[in-house]
Amino acid sequence: MGSPLGLLWQKAMKTAVPVCRCLHMSPPWANSSRASLCRLRRQVYARLYPVLLVKQDGSTIHIHYREPRRLLVMPLDLDSLPPEERRVRLRRREAQLRPKEEKDPELPDDFDVERYKRFWTKK
Repeated sequence: MGSPLGLLWQKAMKTAVPVCRCLHMSPPWANSSRASLCRLRRQVYARLYPVLLVKQDGSTIHIHYREPRRLLVMPLDLDSLPPEERRVRLRRREAQLRPKEEKDPELPDDFDVERYKRFWTKK
C-alpha cells in the first residue's frame, strides 16, 4: 500500500481538477479547439479586405470591404442616362433574359440491328 501522504495527494488532485463526465463535452473556457469546432457568432467581422471600387463614371478608388474581392463595380443608374442609351441597354438586357432556342443537331444513325442480333438471342 502507498503512504498516507501519497493517498492524500491523490485525493487532493482529484478534487482540484474538474472531470468532464462525457467525451463530447469541452471545458467551458475558450481555447484553440473551441474556435475550430464551432463558428464565431458575430454580426460584424473585424477583418476588412482591400478592394478596388469602380464607380459609374469609370473612376476607381481603393476601399476596405467585408468580403475578399479584387474588384467591385457599382451598378449603373438607368434613370440618369439619355433616352437613346437607356433603350439600347434595356434591349441588351432583354436579349440576355430571353431563352435561346438551341436546336439539337441530328446525328446520323448507322446502327444495324441484324449485326448485333446474335448477342441477345438464345441458341
